[in-house]
Amino acid sequence: MELRHIRYFLALAEELNFSRAAERLHIAQPPLSRQIQQLEDEVGVPLFYRNKRRVELTNAGKAFLEKAYQMIDLVEDACDTARMAARAEHGKLIIGFTGTAENLLPLLSDYRRKYPDVSLNLQLMGTTAQVAALQEKRIDVGILTPPVTNEEILVTKFQNPPLGVVLPENHPLAERGGPIAIAELAEESFVITPRSIGQGFYDSVTKICHDAGFSPKITVETHDMPTVFALVSAGMGISLTPFIRTRVSGVVFRELAERAVATEGGIAYRKGEKSEVLHSFLEMFWEFISNRAAV
Repeated sequence: MELRHIRYFLALAEELNFSRAAERLHIAQPPLSRQIQQLEDEVGVPLFYRNKRRVELTNAGKAFLEKAYQMIDLVEDACDTARMAARAEHGKLIIGFTGTAENLLPLLSDYRRKYPDVSLNLQLMGTTAQVAALQEKRIDVGILTPPVTNEEILVTKFQNPPLGVVLPENHPLAERGGPIAIAELAEESFVITPRSIGQGFYDSVTKICHDAGFSPKITVETHDMPTVFALVSAGMGISLTPFIRTRVSGVVFRELAERAVATEGGIAYRKGEKSEVLHSFLEMFWEFISNRAAV
């Protein structure tokens, strides 16, 4: 059974006249008759009563008619979906990200407005987990912290927002206000994500402290930034993170006096990936990074 059989059936079912149906389909009447016969042979029952005077649907034909309309609707919907996907207007995008999504919210909002029919799935995971998820095709794109050494994954670097200090809201440095010098954190306990899930970020934080003349006293490691914030709020230590301006309960963000201090980020995806949805996201991502750098 082919799609043309369904279209020929619908034309005849609506016209109930071979001559008019053939004219509507822009074919001769004998080929139409053969196609209808082929369809009935395929279904296994007559779909039309016909003689020299009239054509009528059988009960089986009436039942088939309802499903035939549904089939045509499904085909047309599939075609529309395919066209939208080709324009990156339809589909699903699974995004892995490290740290916090706060700095990505403007990008995600803009993408949602431009592509409302693309379903976004955000998954918080460390850099190591993102690389594995990309290889296993469990995510489409990762926003992570280099370095990444994997020949199957393409990583392009960008500059994260400057680092800031995360403090319990009753910490003396939080109550003092104003920027904080890194050297002022020498006696503090640090809460950080472990090196095993994000080597680049961990190494960047420890290097920043070493450059200021001390080794960070890392007392608690945890696998995600929301838990880092919760532990800082509970007084377990302080942390460093790309600066965000959104309020988080129980903690205070302060800028560093060393304003240029920042970590490298990276956006990663599988080499040779041809998804139009992915490439539309990448285009908006780099526009977002460019605009952020200009501010």
